[in-house]
Amino acid sequence: MRRLTLAAALAAVALLGGMRPAAAQADVALVLAVDVSASVTDARFALQREGIARALDSDALAEALAAGPHQTIEIAVVEWAEKQTLVLPWTVVRRRSDLTDIALKLRRAPRVWVDTRTDPGGGIAAADALFASAPLQPDRKVIDVSGDGQQNAGEATTAAMRDAAVGHHVTINGLPITSGDEPHVDQWYRDNVIGGDDAFLVVADGFAAFASAFEQKLTREVAGAEVPRRLASLR
Repeated sequence: MRRLTLAAALAAVALLGGMRPAAAQADVALVLAVDVSASVTDARFALQREGIARALDSDALAEALAAGPHQTIEIAVVEWAEKQTLVLPWTVVRRRSDLTDIALKLRRAPRVWVDTRTDPGGGIAAADALFASAPLQPDRKVIDVSGDGQQNAGEATTAAMRDAAVGHHVTINGLPITSGDEPHVDQWYRDNVIGGDDAFLVVADGFAAFASAFEQKLTREVAGAEVPRRLASLR
């Protein structure tokens, strides 16, 4: 799959902005913003990427898609560290086969090494900018941020970037991955990452638990429904 820098991709899709059908609708426009900084080793990255692919190709997500009022969603994927890369441009999803296609593209895509440090705020800002080029008008705009560390790079704080996105009527949900490196990153995500209407947090207890946590989180984001409180912590 051809790789585009985020800036180049945004410039390209901006040219199509006037072609958006006025009546087009989607249940949710969802940007998956995924940490690929140096703390995400190759082994951890493999667990992370496969977990995302499995969640996209799951029965639970397909059922949530089919149950939506428009039975349509749109998804983009951004990987971030100190910089951000658009891994999957906006893709309209209307059926199970579309989800399977996205999962396959992600499984085939090589890892992008962008930088070593961690800037979730930059990931949020990049994801927020993408909504201007979404091909369909969504009922909800959601950024799904996953990562294993606090911010240690970037020109603005993560909380400031979160607040800016929330000001654009975006909901930001978090999936912190706790580990021996930063065991309390979940509290930092609660304080600095999640925000907006019905924002929530799902914690993965290490990278081995990422796949199940991500599936639960992604399904809830598409369905817009509550999940048991023992599995999700609300801000």
